[in-house]
Amino acid sequence: MQARFSALPSPEALYSVSGQRGSLPALRARAPPSVLPLLSARVQFAGLVKLPSLVSLLLAALLTLSGAAAVVLTTSGAQLPAASPAPAPDLAPPKLAPQRARALLPPPSPTALAASPTVAPAAPSPVIAPTISAAAGAAPVARQRAGPVTTVPILMYHYIRELPANTPDRIGYGLSIPPVTFDQQLAYLARAGFHGVTMSQVTNHVLTGAPLPPRPIALTFDDGYSDFYTAALPLLQRYHFTATTFLVVNFLGRPQYMSWQQALQLPNDGIEVGAHTLDHVDLAIQPLATATREIRDSGLILRQRLGVPVQAFAYPSGRYDAAVLRIVAASGFTSAVTTNYGSSYTRAELLTLPRVRVYGGITMPSYIKEVGG
Repeated sequence: MQARFSALPSPEALYSVSGQRGSLPALRARAPPSVLPLLSARVQFAGLVKLPSLVSLLLAALLTLSGAAAVVLTTSGAQLPAASPAPAPDLAPPKLAPQRARALLPPPSPTALAASPTVAPAAPSPVIAPTISAAAGAAPVARQRAGPVTTVPILMYHYIRELPANTPDRIGYGLSIPPVTFDQQLAYLARAGFHGVTMSQVTNHVLTGAPLPPRPIALTFDDGYSDFYTAALPLLQRYHFTATTFLVVNFLGRPQYMSWQQALQLPNDGIEVGAHTLDHVDLAIQPLATATREIRDSGLILRQRLGVPVQAFAYPSGRYDAAVLRIVAASGFTSAVTTNYGSSYTRAELLTLPRVRVYGGITMPSYIKEVGG
């Protein structure tokens, strides 16, 4: 004989005792009082054929005392249908829900730029920095394929001025190139066959394959200091180099910065004008409304007052995140430069272009190495 444990639907199911079938109330009426609890049993026996009722009940009692709590007996030739075995408990440790991570959305492609001032919430290409929420009602920015790699160094300058090496203004010293040193750098570039290009030329080349002159190099100047107009521009013109200068709109006219009249003259002198926000704020920590105003309005004001396209942008202190990239793309800029180091990039990086910083105190051998000479 073999006992099989099963879970029957209900204690009112049909049972068989001594070959007689009947309902549970009828069986209770015939069973001794000591075994009444056994009639609600849940153990099924196979192979017991036509045993006397008392024997069956005694066997059930023995099984109950040995730990089988609910027993069902069958002594008829037909077996009760066996229930499916209960599934084994899952002893594996519970899986923890993954934490929601903040992702750096990759920058959107500049080719999806539109006149709309809204910000795109769509997931951009590779990214980079801490993500903040995109502005509501934003239009999606198309994702671009990486494409071929372009290697055109983009040099980053700030001041063209003389500061003594022992100045306590260490930050200012690191941002300053003496005019005589700048003269030597341009002289080297000219001798080595480099040709200056604007950021718009670089962008057009990356997007469309428009040809560039031999050994192209882009010279960029941040912040719009007055010494760009008084010291850098004459040297650029002497060596026939163009450049792109990024202006902080609300700084124009202040001491040490260019005036609006000087800024108006720059396009006539072959210099491209780019935007550097209204107030040189850290865009990565600004509310979206503030970041949008700083980026969008700087471009709008420069375009209106200078009457020229303003397609290049520079992040103040190189600070940006995914939401800022979307604002830049939606504000009509086709390229944007960072303070990240490098000379090579693809079309997917046109809004996060790396540059080569020309730092104060740099020697000519170091400069030549940096520009790839």
